[in-house]
Amino acid sequence: MPDIEQVLKVIQDALEEGDLLKAGTACTNTGQIFLERNLYPEAAHYYQEASEHYKSANEIKMQARALNHLGICFVMEQEPQSALDVLKGALVLLESSPDWSLTAAINGNLGLAYSALGDHQNAIKAHKSVMEAALDGGDDPLRLNALINLADSNLQNKNYRSALGFGLVAQDLAKELNSQPSLVIIYDLLGMISSRQGDLRAAVEYHQQSFQAAQGVGDLLRQGIALANQGLALEGLTEMEKALDVMSQAEELFSLLNSSYAEKTRRDLERVRNSMS
Repeated sequence: MPDIEQVLKVIQDALEEGDLLKAGTACTNTGQIFLERNLYPEAAHYYQEASEHYKSANEIKMQARALNHLGICFVMEQEPQSALDVLKGALVLLESSPDWSLTAAINGNLGLAYSALGDHQNAIKAHKSVMEAALDGGDDPLRLNALINLADSNLQNKNYRSALGFGLVAQDLAKELNSQPSLVIIYDLLGMISSRQGDLRAAVEYHQQSFQAAQGVGDLLRQGIALANQGLALEGLTEMEKALDVMSQAEELFSLLNSSYAEKTRRDLERVRNSMS
């Protein structure tokens, strides 16, 4: 990946030459650099610029791809309505220039935007379309991603039986693909689904599996999330000493990472301590 100074010079040179396709590609590369560094407003700026250059160059698929990345930036910046607007625009572009894999990617991000807006039914619809496309295209990693999103969307929509079904299928596929990062997420989802169904003992076990998988891939944030969720399940079982222990570990990790999860975990810890006094 070239550094930012190099690609910015390429953008300037391309514009001076009147090469809009080259300028759009350079803007896309710049946006990717910022996106990988989690600098979403800066990334959004360059993806927007790339979209405009591709539009002027009549490069429809490239414009749709830039808008898809712009939508990701808006989702990450918690601007879901803006994400919906640009992602729907990208789908309209592809009506005249079909691309199944790009359409599936856009629909996946649409699902995330709908979830952020609390519109879980449309989120489920979007993720189902991704799963169908993945099945048609024989794309197992894409199908796994869709299954995880379907489990999460159904959980949020309180369709616990459907959520569990999608989660268990996702678990089997993740094991088949040896996708350890996916298993971290899936085990945690299965734990939350089990909690909502009242099976707190199963929830504790799933969150422990998530924690161990997160350790295996070195994901400290997901370790903290798994421990915090396990602590809530243990609290529900009135195993307060154990709940206090794992919540304290979670709070240490969140503090180390300067995570926004730290404050909630501190409140949970205080509640558990008060119940023990």
